[in-house]
Amino acid sequence: MVKCSFCDRQAVYVNRISGLAYCRIHFIEYFERKARKTIRKYNMLNPGDHVVVGVSGGKDSMALLHFLLKLKKKIPGLEVTAVLVDEGIKGYREKTIPTLVNYAEKHSVKYIIASFKDYIGATLDEIVQKSFELKLPYMPCSYCGVFRRHVLNTVAREVGATVLATAHNLDDMVQTYLMNLINNSWDRILSLAPVRSSSEEYIVKRIKPFYEIPEKETALYALLNGLIQPEFNQCPYVKYNVRFTIRKLVNELEDKYPGSKYGLLRSLLELIELQNKVELVEKKFMQCAICGNPSSHPVCRGCVFRAQLGLLKNEEKLKLDVLLRENPDVAKLFKQSGSGKQLQ
Repeated sequence: MVKCSFCDRQAVYVNRISGLAYCRIHFIEYFERKARKTIRKYNMLNPGDHVVVGVSGGKDSMALLHFLLKLKKKIPGLEVTAVLVDEGIKGYREKTIPTLVNYAEKHSVKYIIASFKDYIGATLDEIVQKSFELKLPYMPCSYCGVFRRHVLNTVAREVGATVLATAHNLDDMVQTYLMNLINNSWDRILSLAPVRSSSEEYIVKRIKPFYEIPEKETALYALLNGLIQPEFNQCPYVKYNVRFTIRKLVNELEDKYPGSKYGLLRSLLELIELQNKVELVEKKFMQCAICGNPSSHPVCRGCVFRAQLGLLKNEEKLKLDVLLRENPDVAKLFKQSGSGKQLQ
């Protein structure tokens, strides 16, 4: 039995990089200290902020919600609202919704369940089916990621949030970094910063408090605090996502060479810092002419997808018709996305 490096209790976790062992009490202290340090380092939160927390009911997001509620006692005027996006995946999301609802009611947390059906016009299952029928070139995870961000941004603006917090951890960031590196998507790589903010009122500041914390530590924190059950629920669309191949490769690298994930994260931060210094890539946002959310183009990707799938409301269709006639950039955007036939 391994003993805690700080007391005589049995260890529940051993950090392979530092060699330190932690009992339950000292692990929770260690974890929360790291998260607070990240928040201070990147100036993520301020007194009086209203934080919308993107919660799925899984280990990472429940850990983030629990941690922010504890932090709320230390930051004057901090307000926390949990938002769960229900994509509408049969046999999957309904298993995690009760986790958030039970926790929120027990701890008197404000929460919102925002569905794809209400905000997008169809469930993810319906979207995937329609996409296959129309032979559109996108995988289920592409729709899910774009529409989840669309819904979170919309709800954050609706409730007047000043900050949108997501539970992306070190593993998530390294995996996304490598995926975009493989695809030569430098503009996306340089947007993977721990904080994204803007002076524009329609852009809600986005933060990632677990940016420098490994996934296995967020999972253990959630388990030790009784936030989740020790069971594994896997999305049925996972087979379409290259991320899980990347995840396997990175975990194997970390097992053989401890510290590899931190090394990759440091290289990502170096690229972001380089961009900030010499402005190799200037990332500008504008407001989507259809939904009003932040976008790199006159129409955001979420609304492009919705147009392709025939999910725009009548007033939105009228806006798009005018844009297509009057703005060559919008017409070009839809042509590049392969939307022409669906929009005619």
